[in-house]
Amino acid sequence: MKKTFILLLFCTVFLLTTGFSMPVKRSVEYSDDSGKSWRESGLMSASFVAAQQAWELALRREGWRFVRVIGIDTETNKRLEVWRKNTDTLMLCLWSCSTSSTGYMWGIQNKKQSSEEVSK
Repeated sequence: MKKTFILLLFCTVFLLTTGFSMPVKRSVEYSDDSGKSWRESGLMSASFVAAQQAWELALRREGWRFVRVIGIDTETNKRLEVWRKNTDTLMLCLWSCSTSSTGYMWGIQNKKQSSEEVSK
């Protein structure tokens, strides 16, 4: 029992210090840490369904909770997914580029930071 607790504690600390781990097989085309745009966009060499499942698995593993999906374009399966974790909201946009390629872009908004920026 004590070994299980220590292992669980170690894993929790490790996950908290490593940050958000995204699906590995992706090609980053754009990155911006300013908080005023999508944090990252790029392509994944996977079908739309496989890419969506990879993102879902990565997000759930990190403790993100799915909130809703907003359909944007049915022809390309373009959709915006909203996920929450504590005071953070992650928006993930996915779309099908071809049968074996999926585009993505994501960004995180912190509720505390956004309310402080509004009051300035």
